[in-house]
Amino acid sequence: MKQAEYVLAPAVWATRYDEGGFLNYTDFGRNRHSGNVPYVLAERSIIRHRLGELFYAPFDDGKTTPGEWGYTFLNLQGEYAGDGMLAEGCGWVVNTPQDDADALAIMKAWLFKQYAGHPYHLTGDAAGAGSINGHTLFEHYAASFGFAYVGAEIGENIACYQAHMAFTRGAARQYGCKPIMYFSNWNQCTIGTWETQNSWPENGLSTGGHSMSLMKRAYVMSYMGGAASFTFESGGRLAFYGPERMTEDGLLELSPYGQAMQELVAFSKRNSDIGISYTPIGVALDHHHGLALCAVLEDGPGFRRDKAFGYFPNTAGDTMAREFFKGLYAGAGFFTWEDYFSQAPEQMHQLNTPYGDTHDVITHTAGQEVLNSYPVLVLMGDIAFTPEEVGRYATYVEQGGTLVMNTAYLKYFDSFRAEYKGAARQDIPSGKGTVIVYGPDYSVAGLDAILKEQLKKYIPFTLSDEVEYLVNVKDGSLILTLINNEGVTKVYNEAPVTDESKAKTLTVTYTGDAAIKQVKELYYGEAVNMSGNTLTVTVGPGDCKVLEFMLD
Repeated sequence: MKQAEYVLAPAVWATRYDEGGFLNYTDFGRNRHSGNVPYVLAERSIIRHRLGELFYAPFDDGKTTPGEWGYTFLNLQGEYAGDGMLAEGCGWVVNTPQDDADALAIMKAWLFKQYAGHPYHLTGDAAGAGSINGHTLFEHYAASFGFAYVGAEIGENIACYQAHMAFTRGAARQYGCKPIMYFSNWNQCTIGTWETQNSWPENGLSTGGHSMSLMKRAYVMSYMGGAASFTFESGGRLAFYGPERMTEDGLLELSPYGQAMQELVAFSKRNSDIGISYTPIGVALDHHHGLALCAVLEDGPGFRRDKAFGYFPNTAGDTMAREFFKGLYAGAGFFTWEDYFSQAPEQMHQLNTPYGDTHDVITHTAGQEVLNSYPVLVLMGDIAFTPEEVGRYATYVEQGGTLVMNTAYLKYFDSFRAEYKGAARQDIPSGKGTVIVYGPDYSVAGLDAILKEQLKKYIPFTLSDEVEYLVNVKDGSLILTLINNEGVTKVYNEAPVTDESKAKTLTVTYTGDAAIKQVKELYYGEAVNMSGNTLTVTVGPGDCKVLEFMLD
């Protein structure tokens, strides 16, 4: 079996660093701060315990990394952001955008002005710089502004990690940058820490922050999903009990957080060759979508969470996109903030879905090479196509792609409109490809059946129960990652609770054409028994299994 059977454009889809592979970063924060521990001792302990590379965010080796800037822009006015920078002139308090394109231009100008001075020194082309967003889905905007490293902060009280991974990976592939993920153990103003002398006396709790189960699931999703790096925010502090507890060889003793870090880093080091994350469906979203995920009950200054860019009333296309993502990540707190706070929040960060992590989100302005890299494209949002863009999508179909198009977009495509007979769904052949037209206008009601049909065609596995799943492909093998996001609940200031009854015993069937030589479980190294093309595997509550199918 060859990778090329699944990955149409490896050069577009490869997301790892060219040198050094995947990077695990242990963050010290600004000024090498490690709480009550001398940072030299913490550095040595991180290296010797093999917790990853040292990272002094956000100014590592002169690489500036503005964090949560989308949230700062939309929500803060005359206040200090999480990175210590005073936010002035943000959002729509001092600006009046005329349309979505104008809003994006204003946001870009603000970003480069806000971070131009010390200590960021962000230049107009963002060369060598990184961008991290958490409460907004602005990953493509950072990539279009020229950032070399584009990613998302997860953890915190941030909804829907899977959406951030899909947007980040899609942005990286569309713009040729590197996708980065950044995990914060803060959760609703508490942080989980086991320091014997607590340097966060008001917020640091051994029962605070997030569960180690959630961090593990977020890490495995990010690593197997194609991230180039994963940063453990404040890991230089959270990984240890403090200088009062030392090992026999003079290192800081690992806390439960540090033990989890050690396990995760060891997994990625043992399995450094996992191929390319396989996402056959590309969601081509309106470039000016302005989607935010601010999980706050209050609107910010000039910002309304239910509007495009927090400002414009939603059009029918905007509403379509919101409804689509709410269905794609059902239960993830996507635009349902009241639900987010009425339930145990960790249940809404990452979840099991029938669609798996099988898609990227790109924007509709993507070039021909990027479009052609996806076997299936789904148009989404308030898209106003230019003639040039229409030509690219028509070429995509002619060359063999499957384009899933709502009837609302037919007005831009004369040839497809002429073939359409008014059915709720009609498949229109064109060249080597197919256009699947569905209606009514701006409705997503028909998409569930279409997506499942396409996944059955392109994903060579069937599962007997619903979990989060990812597929990686390399020459000679397919890797299927199974993540069970059920069974571990955690309220921000209480200890996590595990419900063993939520374990998932799955029947996994390989439906591809190659012969199976062997199957290995990579995370725990467990034995796997096959019966023909089928195996049974149990994934515990809040746990994962990583299965490599070695194929002829």
